[in-house]
Amino acid sequence: MYRSATADYVVIDAQVHAWDGSPSNQAGPSGEAYVAELYRRHRLLDRQPQAVDVDEFARVTGEGLLADVIGGHVDRAVLQPLTLDDLFVLGFSPTAWHAELAEDLPGRFVLTGEVDPAMGSAGARGLAARVRNADLRGLHLAPAHRPGTRIPLGEPWLRRVLARAEQSGATVVHLGVGPSTPSWPGVPGWAIPRRADVAAAAARPRRWPDWAHPVRAGSALPVRSPARSAGQGGFDPVQLRDLAAALPRVQFVLGAACMPTASLCRLARLPNVHVLLTELLAGLRLHRVDAARAFGALLEAFGVHRMLFGSGYPLIRPARLVRELVEFRFPEELCGRYADLDDLGRHAILGANAARLYRVPLPAGAIPSAPAALRPGAGS
Repeated sequence: MYRSATADYVVIDAQVHAWDGSPSNQAGPSGEAYVAELYRRHRLLDRQPQAVDVDEFARVTGEGLLADVIGGHVDRAVLQPLTLDDLFVLGFSPTAWHAELAEDLPGRFVLTGEVDPAMGSAGARGLAARVRNADLRGLHLAPAHRPGTRIPLGEPWLRRVLARAEQSGATVVHLGVGPSTPSWPGVPGWAIPRRADVAAAAARPRRWPDWAHPVRAGSALPVRSPARSAGQGGFDPVQLRDLAAALPRVQFVLGAACMPTASLCRLARLPNVHVLLTELLAGLRLHRVDAARAFGALLEAFGVHRMLFGSGYPLIRPARLVRELVEFRFPEELCGRYADLDDLGRHAILGANAARLYRVPLPAGAIPSAPAALRPGAGS
């Protein structure tokens, strides 16, 4: 729980990764390059006085989760899996390891599963049983073999599988919320970009909002390539719209930088689509006005009751992001353009929304009640 000068906030971090990218688990140079790129992002985005050693970053431990996440004002954390078995011998962040960590720290973690739609229906066989047996509250749709692979969402079998998983208890589907390395011109999606590629990409028109582009200085390479388009990796927003419309009982959670902000705002018309703010919260410090403008646009489109707090740990330790969200005010350049985020909205984003989606019980009175007219689904 985070205690400010005026209120206590229950915090549920909806994007935490417990991965093993240590050398003993790397499947050759590709795994090494992937971890090196993630560590560059961490150095650029974390921005806390005490740095994390590269070995500690490469392999998340129960002690690290307890110190950095639970000790970073977080009451509960949602563990997001990502296998990437082409890059890591035993998988990068498998659900089985998450279950072991959850046993060591009972009551602190929500488990989610993983499905790669590109593997076809055979890859999802027995999913409903796994959801029931492991009490998985959500599913992460992500490439199983290597990052940068496009995720197909239009297959009829996927609708049937997700519907059965929802009936078994996995009511949330995550898209665009896992750690991934951008595709660069002429460089595989998992490779470390060369300086020449960075310079060539910088000269091309940008396809992503400014707040998603951290500064480029020294060896701190950009988190997202300016040349990246929605056609490289990712997923088709039209297919997502059709999938979400066909499965109204399934709640879809999208990363705030998985597509341009305007495209993401158009998906707000679907009441079962939510936004995870991880990358945007990190961008509030690097691109104050641009990130705040994107935040305001998402607030207008989705409202505070369909936005979730996330840190992406260990990319970013959550304590700073929690404090900055509680203290957030729109900069002077945007005053009057967007309604201020009130205390009720902060409670909703930091914990109440995730508690509702993932069925996390909270103590009575831990989160103030919203007026009936402002509650999700009121009047529908």
